[in-house]
Amino acid sequence: MSQDTMDLTGLRVLVTGAAGGLGRAIAEAAHAAGAHLILTTRTADSLPRAAAGLDGPPEVVTAVADVTNDAELAAAVKLATERLGGIDVLVNNAGVSGPVGPAWENGPAEWRHTLEVNLEGPLAACRAVLPGMIERGHGRVVTVSSHAGHTRWPYVSAYSVSKAAVNKLTENLAIELLPHGITAFSYHPGMVNVGLGAPAGEDQDGDDPWRRRLSSWLDAQREAGRFAPLDAAVGNLLRLVRGDADPLTGRYLTYEDDIEALAAATGHV
Repeated sequence: MSQDTMDLTGLRVLVTGAAGGLGRAIAEAAHAAGAHLILTTRTADSLPRAAAGLDGPPEVVTAVADVTNDAELAAAVKLATERLGGIDVLVNNAGVSGPVGPAWENGPAEWRHTLEVNLEGPLAACRAVLPGMIERGHGRVVTVSSHAGHTRWPYVSAYSVSKAAVNKLTENLAIELLPHGITAFSYHPGMVNVGLGAPAGEDQDGDDPWRRRLSSWLDAQREAGRFAPLDAAVGNLLRLVRGDADPLTGRYLTYEDDIEALAAATGHV
């Protein structure tokens, strides 16, 4: 099914980290498919970028909400409830790449910050959103993960470990949420030419040899055709938003998965 035929009419979707990159692409596609949006960004300066061009119905609400700030997340959910009547789907997109190089040489503060944003951030967003979903008896949580968490990514270990933990968090949340009619997924969109996967010329010319090495590796993957088409990455995520994969709750899914076929083959976690 092509992304053009996707129908999310009436769904109320919160996307974190929506000012640019993959978050912005998700927001644009979901809005075009008919979803009402609550878009959060880390700073007030980036709010206009999140909603730029998303004019007319369906409604778009923006809010400053750093995923490491519980009070800001709670305020964003309160605003979404007042304006939209609640949230049906949470897309945990906000994330950082973290430090690069041998793990034992990474600065402890940067390592901890990566875990705080990439792991504790999605949990904090769930903490803000799930009570309303539970009260209404339905909802979905989609957390952007990575193949780096499904296997490994040496020299980008903080990122890899944070995404592995997100996958395990999703598995546990899915079981805990079963009685409440809420599903949860971790989703690998592939390497895409936006956000963390966008070309970074400054890293190639910088002083950090590990960042130069990472940038060169990403360029090689891009040239070898191993990057995912953005429409495929976003299209499969929207299928999760719509509910096509609900029988697969708790699963780690990717942009390459035939979600409809997988869902048809199972009826349980």
